[in-house]
Amino acid sequence: MPFDYKREPLEEDEIHALKKACTTFEEELIINVLLETGMRVSEFSKLGEEEISWQRGCITTIGKGNKRRVIPLSKTARFYLTEFFKEKKKINISPRLIQLRVKAVADKARIRKPVSPHVLRHTFAVCYLHRGGNVRALQGILGHSSLITTDIYLNYSGQRVIDDFSKVWDKETEKQEVKNENLLNFL
Repeated sequence: MPFDYKREPLEEDEIHALKKACTTFEEELIINVLLETGMRVSEFSKLGEEEISWQRGCITTIGKGNKRRVIPLSKTARFYLTEFFKEKKKINISPRLIQLRVKAVADKARIRKPVSPHVLRHTFAVCYLHRGGNVRALQGILGHSSLITTDIYLNYSGQRVIDDFSKVWDKETEKQEVKNENLLNFL
């Protein structure tokens, strides 16, 4: 049976380590913009300043399937893109070189699981949802025509599953314990 590789998103500590391991502005640009936008490597590699609406705070790009979509800009992504476009008009870094840079930074950060631009896209999606983002909005940001495609990004990493379980389960258990205690006090 062939190995079915699932891209596992990065945990918060791995995201922090990845950002900290950047040693050049180019590495910071690649890591931060990919993590903060969820862009595909092919979109980022040819991103031009004309695709950015600084006033609206978004990137309008033509993505996979020749579909137009709007990607919101976080403060972090805006900072790196502003700095980059002071000197140049287009990213113009090959997708392969971006992949190599991401892997090199992940190696410096000593992240053991596979890290690629697509893992950063996956991490963006999981973080967005984990912070309370809407699945339909995420579908638009990622440029998926079907919610089923977006659903692929919804697998939570091990630690997030544990955190979510504890938050939900422990809260319910605490409520039940308070009810039981109140009942005992009443009797």
